[in-house]
Amino acid sequence: MKINAKSKKALAKISLQLMKVDFIMNLFLKWGEKQILKNLVLKNPRNRPIGAQEDKAIAVRNLMKIFEKKYREGSLSPAVKDWVFNRLVGDIILNWAERHPEAAERRRRDEPLPVFMTISPTQECNLACFGCYAASSKKTLASLDWDIVDKLIDQKRELWGSYFTVISGGEPLMWESQGKNIIDLYEKHDDNFFLMYTNGTMIDRSVAKKFGELGNITPAISVEGFEKRTDERRGKGTFKKIIDAMSYLKEEGVIFGASLTATRDNAEELTSDEFLDMFFDELGASYIWMFQYMPIGRGPTFDMMITPEQREQLWHRERYIQRERGIFVIDFWNGGPISDGCISAGRKGGYLYIDWYGNVMPCVFVPYSVGNIKTDFFDKGKNVDDILKTPFFKGLRKWQLDQGYKDSPENVKNEIVPCPIRDHHDEFNKIVKENNAIPVGKTTEVAFEDERYIKDLTAIGKKTDKLTNGIWVQEYLKM
Repeated sequence: MKINAKSKKALAKISLQLMKVDFIMNLFLKWGEKQILKNLVLKNPRNRPIGAQEDKAIAVRNLMKIFEKKYREGSLSPAVKDWVFNRLVGDIILNWAERHPEAAERRRRDEPLPVFMTISPTQECNLACFGCYAASSKKTLASLDWDIVDKLIDQKRELWGSYFTVISGGEPLMWESQGKNIIDLYEKHDDNFFLMYTNGTMIDRSVAKKFGELGNITPAISVEGFEKRTDERRGKGTFKKIIDAMSYLKEEGVIFGASLTATRDNAEELTSDEFLDMFFDELGASYIWMFQYMPIGRGPTFDMMITPEQREQLWHRERYIQRERGIFVIDFWNGGPISDGCISAGRKGGYLYIDWYGNVMPCVFVPYSVGNIKTDFFDKGKNVDDILKTPFFKGLRKWQLDQGYKDSPENVKNEIVPCPIRDHHDEFNKIVKENNAIPVGKTTEVAFEDERYIKDLTAIGKKTDKLTNGIWVQEYLKM
């Protein structure tokens, strides 16, 4: 086929534009890596433990690398690229302080200023997984009204300058309220980037196509391992539906990841090279959020928790995945050094959680409430800032300070065990009692008063601290 002069000219123009984009992309990525190294590790302006700064730099580098890889492969939808370059870089990163002067001043004063909020708009789910933290199923119909969720996102943007929202559940794709659904929320708040935890079974071609067109959603799909383990916990046929969902998302240029819950039985499988090869090299996942099973929710049991010895082994394996495989993996417990410890209770740079009933809690895994967002806050003329002023939230933030997250390195306690409720349960229980926090759900009500539960969880935390403290000293407090 011959190409006429006009077509040749058009192709040359397109090629020149692509070369310019690639050139700028190369410069941006090289500059970005240098800035990450300089600001986090070499300058270290907050005088954090140097090993923690290295972990942060590697995490950010891995995230940039996966974006670069997908960009060069041409596997990102135009809307995703537009959101990253124009919204994230142009509007949010470069102009954040100018757009939010009051929030910027609060940040300078080192006041509590959450970066994001996690919202579970519904408890309803099409699955009923054993050990579910939310005890969700088709029978759990509790949901938030659209107006409440909409208002939460508006207020966190206006008061905190927050453009990142985590959506959990239940299954978010089952949420409907006032004639709207979760996709309507993503479409309306197109300046926010949404991380949505989902079981993946409701992501068909049409849903994946819509996500690709919007560009501001990344689904984190729950997987328990390969087919046998996933179907054992989530129901027969679930694994195949997950594989289908990931293939649809990949086709539509959507960035997606895996949400993994490490238990005593599957921790080794979840971090095996075979598992990583399948989900990252073959299916196209971009990141891992690693959770460790917590004895809350449906059928809580210590038998599913990974042992302190397994947790130490998991730390070493996760470091291998980060540094040798170059995969972005964040473990919400072992990865404490990356976040400077616990980020709950609206800490500066942290977050808070609101569930399907409107219960306001410091963390998804801390089922103790300071009230209902509608009846105790919005209906009384209060806003999301008032949540930060509650005694329970203040008590947890004081505990975070006592752990040394703002202190010089030699005074920072082991951040590989950062979690008050999991790793320091005896101290956490006292904070709950001193500040009259409200246990949410029958399981929590029983656990709160159960001396055996308190004793056993405390013992597990202390043993984990002892096993990992040598790693903390050697790898994080090094010169």
